[in-house]
Formats: sequence, C-alpha cells, structure tokens
Amino acid sequence: MEERGLSSAEMRMASEPMRSLIIKYSIPTMIGMSVNSLYTIADRFWVGKIPDVGNAALAGLGFSMPIVNMILALSMLIGVGAAARISIQLGEKNFKDAEETVANGLTMICIIAIAFSVLGVIFAPQLLRLFGATDDLMEYALPYTRIIVGGSFFNMTSFALNHPIRATGNPKRFAMTQLIGGITSMILDPILILVLGWGIVGAAVSTVIAQSLSAVSVFAYYFSQNSVLRFKLRNFALRRRTMRNILSIGLSQFTMQIANSFTLIAANRALKHYGILTLGEGGDITAIGAMTIVSTISTMFLMPVIGINQGAQPIVGFNYGRRNAERVKSAFRWAVTYAMSVTIIGLLVVLFLAEYLVRIFNQDGELIRVGASGMRIMLCSLPIIGFQFPSLIFFQSIGRAKISIMLCVLRQIFILIPAYYLLPISFGLRGVWMAQPFSDFSSSIIIMMLLLREFKIIDSKLGEGDLIVKNTE
Repeated sequence: MEERGLSSAEMRMASEPMRSLIIKYSIPTMIGMSVNSLYTIADRFWVGKIPDVGNAALAGLGFSMPIVNMILALSMLIGVGAAARISIQLGEKNFKDAEETVANGLTMICIIAIAFSVLGVIFAPQLLRLFGATDDLMEYALPYTRIIVGGSFFNMTSFALNHPIRATGNPKRFAMTQLIGGITSMILDPILILVLGWGIVGAAVSTVIAQSLSAVSVFAYYFSQNSVLRFKLRNFALRRRTMRNILSIGLSQFTMQIANSFTLIAANRALKHYGILTLGEGGDITAIGAMTIVSTISTMFLMPVIGINQGAQPIVGFNYGRRNAERVKSAFRWAVTYAMSVTIIGLLVVLFLAEYLVRIFNQDGELIRVGASGMRIMLCSLPIIGFQFPSLIFFQSIGRAKISIMLCVLRQIFILIPAYYLLPISFGLRGVWMAQPFSDFSSSIIIMMLLLREFKIIDSKLGEGDLIVKNTE
C-alpha cells in the first residue's frame, strides 16, 4: 500500500463540520447535475415548439427514453462504481489501487460504449417497436434514438470519468464539465431544431455535440497537473479484482436505471391503452406527451437531489474507509435533510404551478389539463424520494451494493411495474399516475427498516479513528 499524506480535500472530509461540508461538496454537484439535465429539458422544450407536430414529437421522445436510460445505466455502472470505490481507497490511503480503479474504469467504459453504439443503432427499430412505438411516432423516435445512441461514446466516457473527479474531492471541476455540455446544448437546440429546421434530428445532434465537448473537458483534467489520480499505462490492463470491485458497487445504480427503463416501457404501454380509453382517439399521444413533460419536470427537482447524494458519497465512503462511524452517519443525516428540503420545495411548486409548468413545453389545452393533473398525482411523493435516494446511495457508498440493488429491484420491478398494470383497472388513466407514489410510499417502509439495521452494524464494526478497513461488505 502506498503511503502518502492526506491532501487538503481529504483533510476536509476527515475533520470539517459535516453540516457545512455536505453543502460545500453538494452545491457544485447539484449545479452540475441540474445543468446536465438541461440536455433533456432543452430537447423537450424546443421539440414541443416544432410547428404542427410538437405533441407527436414529444410522444416520440417518450418512447426513446428507455434507451437513453440504458446509456445512463451503463455509464453509472462504471462511473459511480469506480467513484465509490476510489473514495474508500483514498480513505484507506491506498493511492495505488485508486489509480488502477480509474484506469480500469476507462478501459471498461470504452469497450461497453463501442459495443452499445453499434448494437443500438442496428436494433433501434426493433427496440422502439418493443417499447410500443406506433408507425406515426416512429417517424420521430427512430432518428432521435439512432443519433443519440451512435454518439453515446462521448456521453458514456465523460460521465463515467467525471464521477471519479468528484470522488477525489474536486466537485467544482465535476460541475464545470457538466456546465460546458449543458450550456452548449441550450445554445445549439433552438438553432438546429427551429432556425435550421432540423426538427427532432437537430435535438439529437445538439446533444451529441454538447456531450463530446464535456468529454474533452474531462480528459483534459486527467492529463493536467490538478488531477489527484494519474493515468499510468500499466493500469489500463483489466484486472479481475478491480473490475469486480467497480461492478459490485456500480451495479446498484445500473440496476436502478435499467429498472427505470422497464418502468418507462410499462408506463408508456399503460398510457397508450388508457389514454385512448379515457380521452378518445389521439388520447395516447396526449397521455404519452404529458408523461414526457411530467418526467422532465420531475428531473428538474430530482437532479439537485442526485447532486446532493453525489456530494455526500465521497464523504461517506472516505470516512467509512477511515472507520469513523459517527461521521458516516452524520453525512447521511445531513444528505437526507438537504434532499428532503429540495423535494418539499419541489412539491409546493408542483401543487401550485402545475399548469404553468406544462405550458412551458406546449400550449395544447388538452395536454395542459392532462399533464397538470397527472403531475400533481405522480409527484406527490417527492419528499419521500428525498429520503429514498440518499438511502440507496448510502448503502452503495459503504460497499453494501447488494442491499442497494435489492431495494432498487423491489421499488421498481416488484411494486411499480405491477402498479402500472393493476391500478388503472380501477382508476383508469388516473391509476397510471398513482403508480409512482404508491411504489415510493410502500418501499420507503422497508428502506427505513434496513437503514436502522445498518446503523447498528456500523456502530459495532467501526470506531471513531483512522484505522484501515480492508473489506467493505
């Protein structure tokens, strides 16, 4: 094990008051994740403004979202897994293995990204059909999906390598690379979509260009003097132990996103059926378009929460590596406090301003009515999510990936997907919107029980000092 003194960032994670430390680490990541969501928000905003076909184009984007989620899932599998592992390794003062982890992560994500791009472009039509896209909506979903998937190499590599930057105690650089891409997308979207008349193709091209600039910024950091971790040629050779460590931790976030893809498929199918049944002919386009908008609004509130989680993750992992039980628990408590504060504000905004939020994306009266009603129902559980998300990241940060995976599968697969099929039988289209809060409230009870159990284990395993821990699960 390589011995080296603690950096100033590591000293802060080990000793600074937790209340201010979480804020200091979370604000840059909150900004970064919020700006990162601008890819999706900007695309949907300007696509909804396309003359005459805005509603159908929004619905087409809705069918492409499961594939976009798969890209995010694969990126998180490597990026979040490597970042969590690096945080623990730095806490253990194990700098050699930390550098091996980031290099192996790069090798893995490059292989995955190339394979996904090729296969995704080839099989995009079959996947979209499987997700329920009709001939009319394929006109919008297919070109967008193929371009996004074809350029996913830039998205995956920048996302996967940006998270280890955050884990080394540099959240500001993490945010800056996100800002570069988000601002670029905001500038290019109206030009390519409306001014040049490229429509939905322009939205996809804008996103790929923006993500490629983010990738350049991320790679530039690792080759600069500011990087804590260095790329060394010998570390790029894949090692089974390192791969297993990355995948075992990242698998929880991967599972969450893949499960989210399945829930999107189930939701789109339910909206397609009950939209027509409840709203009449064309109701499927209205219902799916409304869900696309509601999901976008949800992203606006959840990205800051994810930013808080990511700000807290290296602090939790680092102090777990140093066996400081009190700081581990304190970091979690403050992360939950800040996340729930954000989601409570989000709930108030949704309750009072739902119609105005939908109108930002589209002016169709029926879409506004359906979207606003659905938004109030679907997002009523936002404060519960403010507790759930930090809990899932907490288990991942201390290396308890199996628990995090189990909770993701429980919440998304075993509760939410059946709810999408069962609740509408009694409540019609309204039942589709009710499925999400039903799943959130049900799973939160189990999460709370497991958290209380884990805190007892942490108290018994860890102390309050700087001992080195070898095994994290």
